[in-house]
Order: sequence, then structure tokens, then C-alpha cells
Amino acid sequence: MPAKKMSFSKLMDILSYVLMGANLLAVPLVLGNNLSNIFILSKMYIFIGLIVLNLLLVAIKVAITKKFVFRQSFLDLPILIFLGTGLLSAIFSVNRFDSFLGRNEYFVLSFSFLFFLALFYFVLVNFLNIVKNWKLLLDGLVILGGISTLPFIVKALFHFDIFNLLLKQPIWNTIDNVNSLFGLWLIVIFILSAGQLMKKNLSRVRLIICTVVSFLSLLVLIFLGFTNLWWLLLCALVLLLILGVSFAGQARLSALSALFAVFVVTIIFIVFGSPKSWQVAVPAEFSLGLKPSMQITYQTLKSGITDFIFGKGLGSFGVSFSQFRTAEFNMDDLVWSLRFRQPYNSFFGILSEGGVLMFLAFIFLVLFYLGHAVHLWFKNRVKASAKNVEKVLTDDDPESIKLEVFLVAAAWVILTLGMGLLFFGVTIWWLWWLLLGLGVSGLGFINKQAIKTKEWLIASLPQYNLAFSFVMIIIITVVVMFGIWGVRLYFAEMAYAKALRSPNFQEAEVNLNKALEFRGNYDLYHAALAQVYLSKAVDLSKKNDANNVSALSGLLAQAVNEAQKATEISPASVAIWENLATMYENTVLLVPEARDWAIKSLTKASELEPTNPVLLWRLGNNYVLANKNPEAIKQYEKALEMKANYADAYTGLSSLYEGEKNIDKAIGVYEKAVSIGFNNPEIFFNYGRLLYNRSQDNDRKLAEQLWLASVQLQPNYSNALYSLGLLYEGTGEYSKALEYYKKVDSLNPGNEDVKNKISSLNGY
Repeated sequence: MPAKKMSFSKLMDILSYVLMGANLLAVPLVLGNNLSNIFILSKMYIFIGLIVLNLLLVAIKVAITKKFVFRQSFLDLPILIFLGTGLLSAIFSVNRFDSFLGRNEYFVLSFSFLFFLALFYFVLVNFLNIVKNWKLLLDGLVILGGISTLPFIVKALFHFDIFNLLLKQPIWNTIDNVNSLFGLWLIVIFILSAGQLMKKNLSRVRLIICTVVSFLSLLVLIFLGFTNLWWLLLCALVLLLILGVSFAGQARLSALSALFAVFVVTIIFIVFGSPKSWQVAVPAEFSLGLKPSMQITYQTLKSGITDFIFGKGLGSFGVSFSQFRTAEFNMDDLVWSLRFRQPYNSFFGILSEGGVLMFLAFIFLVLFYLGHAVHLWFKNRVKASAKNVEKVLTDDDPESIKLEVFLVAAAWVILTLGMGLLFFGVTIWWLWWLLLGLGVSGLGFINKQAIKTKEWLIASLPQYNLAFSFVMIIIITVVVMFGIWGVRLYFAEMAYAKALRSPNFQEAEVNLNKALEFRGNYDLYHAALAQVYLSKAVDLSKKNDANNVSALSGLLAQAVNEAQKATEISPASVAIWENLATMYENTVLLVPEARDWAIKSLTKASELEPTNPVLLWRLGNNYVLANKNPEAIKQYEKALEMKANYADAYTGLSSLYEGEKNIDKAIGVYEKAVSIGFNNPEIFFNYGRLLYNRSQDNDRKLAEQLWLASVQLQPNYSNALYSLGLLYEGTGEYSKALEYYKKVDSLNPGNEDVKNKISSLNGY
């Protein structure tokens, strides 16, 4: 190759390595404060953008040098198989938009992200072909891990919140909004830093850096105090000690002793718990439990042959949750109304979303890499034992990084185990593939069979040059067009985030329309715009101006149209159908037929989420307003079957019977609620009101008891207080009545009726 082409080739390699370094720095640290979720798109897009630039450099290099060099690793085929199963899952998905592109407001593993993660692996393997560069990237990861602990430690110890100061965000780290994932990140950093401390020939600079980073990582883990993290750390320490013993000739005894001490302390923390006084009060984390995640995954797989093989589709766990959530879930008063879009851990995510095919491909990938790593570890351990001779190694010698290579493999194993305890986010998935690429590249240094270099020379004949140039132009054009498309999606999310922060509906409308100009096929933008049009219509209706009827009709029509577009994009989304029903409900005064449309929308939502009592209750309300009481009764009763302590359903059913003048049945509804030990101030008040109005036998005495119980549960419940005043006034207990009227007056100082009551009783 001519000298100029060689120089150009080296320049492209240097730039590619610089881009890898930028990737290493950007993904863990970058936050997008101008986006709706600061952790997802900002990290994902800068990661994808840097990978695209890497590919562009490769295309330019090949075009100039007329040579294509590819380093083929032993793991290429398993990765391609895994990627292929992900593609099939996305193709057969119930929501292809989410499966291919993911979500902006919460993280799901989409095919596009998975595709670029796989490309990231190939970039790492192909450009990390020099030992010094490999070691430098590993050092950068360790240093970055230490830096990532600093904001957390400063906030925990000195109560200085840099994130609130700069970003106005209530977060604790730059890795993930879930602090458990931040802890998992730190366990990996601890393995890579503490593991290097075992080396005898470690330079002074690396010794200081690794010591500091190890200490900072452990400190944050103690501050977090999560039990699941202690178990993972225990597994990590076991692997570190095994590695230390297997490389005994190169290991530092003091470091091994320190690791064993940490091992003992970790066991103590697991058995007795870490000291509460050392733990920091971080925000509570809500996730779907292990048992419901397992049940939903199982039900998804058995729901049909397509779902069994391909799953519901990448990023579609929310659909499975809605379809297969059990009625038992409704009895958890803390989370029953939440709609979980992520399972307990990433294993369930892959299995339910990608099906058995993708899960088996993933297991094959894991075992294939693990088998090679263990084989080479055992082989090198035997060699080291046989030689048992220390020698001075240069930085270019592959022998100098043997321990680090197996440290990377150990960190990757722990991260993979973490998939069984946590649902991975953007940074942790990126870290998993980074460690995989580093690990395979490292194995390639100590075993030449792990990676084979292949070269293809482009013939300099005119016909070949023309065809090659044409192909290169197409590739570069595709890369550039993809980059432009990605920028448009990013601008769309920026406009949406700006709409969320808009001070008025007019500005929100402008920003949402701008978001739709950049990305017109995103359901969330259409649903949000529908809500804006509805809010504008509500504001306009408050003016009571007959001239506004036309404008009001137009706004409601726009709201319905946007909500309908959202359902066309995501027909399997319960929330989107609920949103459409809301639009129809608010259009009924102008278009009476909209009541039937609302019922149809809620029926569709209920079919997608059959155990949700809220949907059944809303259906009941709409049937009542449509004068279809028998259907309404069925829906209310179904809602109570799904959630026996659902106050709104009891109130709706009782109100229906009251409207039919069937007071005994109305009272019977509340009797049932109270009989199951349901303590709700609204239920007690309405039950008492019906008894008071019926006024048979002991009704008013029981009404008194119910209202007293109501105000005991909710002391400022004005309706119950006023009713007690009326009751005591009726029985001649004027001092008691006056006492309750005064309480009502203090809560509602502008109520003339209450003031008149007080004036009439002041003489008593």
C-alpha cells in the first residue's frame, strides 16, 4: 500500500479510536435536560450518533484505501443469531413502532437500539487491536466509574445537590434514574478497579487510581444499602478471589487479604443488614414484583404459538401486563392503579417480548462466550502454574493484560447475573455490550484463534472501481440520511419536552405541532395534542358566550381527531384508548352520538386490560348517562369483582339504584362495602345519607355513627360535618349542631347557608 494511503488509514484508525473514547465518556455522563426523560434519548442518540460516525469513517477508509479489513471473532455468529431473533420479534410485534424505535418517556429494549449495540461490539472488536489501546479504554472506564460516584457522595455527605443546581432535576447520579442500576454499575467498576490491585507489577498511578475508585464504589454501595446489591457484590468477590488464587504468582497478597476482608463484611451485611445510620434516603423505587412478572411472562408464552416463539414483540411488555394482570393485583392499594411497562428483570423482558426463540439465542450467546473465557482461563492458569516465574512485561505484551482480560469477563458475568435482579436501562445495556467487546478483544490478544483477520482488496480495474464507488456512495448516503432522520426524531422530542413545560395551552399547541412535523407517527404526541385541544375547549366553555359554540366545536373535533390518530398508531395501547374515550365523553353535549363512541373506546380498552376496575367503572358511568342501567349494573358489579374495595364502583352502583328510587338496594350496596371491613370516609358519608333520608327504625342512629366514623377518618370532611350538624339540630342537640356548623364554616368561610345556620342557633 502506498505511504499516503497507509498514513490515511492510520488517521482513520486514530479517529475511530477517539470516537470510541467519546462514546465511553458520553453515554454514562450525558443528560438531556431539554428532553422529557433526561436519561434515555440523550444517551441513546449520542451513542448511536457516534457509532454512525464510526461507520462513516470505515466507509471513507475503504473507499480511499481500496481495502476492507474485518476482524472476525468467535462470537460473531451467536450475536447475529441473537440480532436476527430480535428482528423477527419486532416484525411479529403487536406494536411495531415501539418494537423498532422504542419509547421516549420510558426505556424499552427496541430493535434499533439492539442493532446499534451489536454494531458497537463489532466496532470494539475491529478497532481494539493494540494492547495499549485496549488497556487505555479499560483505564478510562475505571476512572469514569470513580467520577460517577462524586455527585452522589457530595449530595449524601454535604447535602450539595449539583443536579438540582444545574438541571433542576431531583436525581442522584448520571447513570440511571433507578439507583439500583447505579449500584450495579458500581459493582462492575469495583471489580475492574479492585481486581487490578491484585497485580504485583501495577504502576503507582494505576495503584492510586484503582484504590480510590474501589473505595468510592464501596462507599456508595454502603450508602445505598440494597440487599440485592450485596448479593451481587458477594458473587463478584468470589470471582475476584478465585482469579487472585489462580494468578497467585502475579497477585499481591495484601490486596487478596483486603478483598477477603470485604468478602467477610459483605456476608455480615447480608445476614444482619448494613448499618441504617450509614444509609442515604434515596427515592423509593417501584417495579413489578417477581411473582407477577413470572405469571405475566408465562401467560404471554402460552397465549399462542406466535407469542411462544416470537413473544409479544420487543418493547411490548406493557401490552402483556395489561392483558394478563390478575385481579389479585388490584388488592395492593399502593400500586394497583399503576400500569407497569417493564418486568421485574431483563430476563423476563427478553422472554416475554422476544419469545423462547430470542431467549434461547441469548442464552446461547452467553454460554458460548462464557465457555471460551473459562477454557482460556483454565488454560492460562495451568501455564502460569507450570512456569511459576515472574518476568518484566511491557505494555505491548499480551501477557501483561491477562488478569485484566479475565477481570472484564468476571465483571460481565456479574452484570449478566444482574439481569436476574434488575431491569436494565440504556447505560447498563451499553455497559454489557462494552464489556463483551472488551472481553472478546482481550481474549483475542492471548489466543490468536479467538479473532481472525480477513482482508479484501478491491481490484483497480475500471468496472470494479465504478461498481465499488457506486456502492460506497449508497452506503454513505444511507448513513447521512439515517443521521438526518435521527436528528429529526431528537428535535421532535425536544419540542415535546418544551410543550410539557409550556406556561399556556397556546404555546403547548405550537410545540406539539412542531414535534409532529418532525415525527408524525408517534402516539404520545397526538394524545398530548388531543389533551391540549380539550383543555382549550374547557377554558372556552367557562366563558358562557354563545358566540363561542363554533370555536368550541372545532376544538373538540380536533381533540377527537388527534386521539383517533393515536389509536391508529398504537391500537394495542390501553392508555391511548382511554384517552380517546375521554375526548368522546367531553364531546357529548355537542354530539350526543359521542356517548356510544366513548363506550366503544372503553370497551376496547377493557378488552385489552380485562382486570382493570377503573375501565369497568367508567363504562358503568357511561351506560348510566346513556340510560342503559342494566348494562351499567353489570359493569359496576364486574368492577367490584375485580376489586372488592373499590369505592368509586360502590358509589356508582348505589347512585344508580338511588336514581331509580330503589333506596333499599342503594343502601344494600353500602352495607356490603362496610361488611367487608371497608373504611372509606366517602362510603360512610353516603351510606349515612341514605339511611338518614330513609329514616326507618334505627336508621338515623346508624347514620350518626357512620358520619362520626367518616370525620374520624377525614376530620375536614365538610359534607359529613354539615350532616352531623343537621342531625343534631333535628334532635334538639343545638350545642353539638353549632359545634359542627362552626367547623364547616371554618373550612368554607363563604357559605351563606352555614352562616345562617350558625346565626339561628347562637341563641341556644
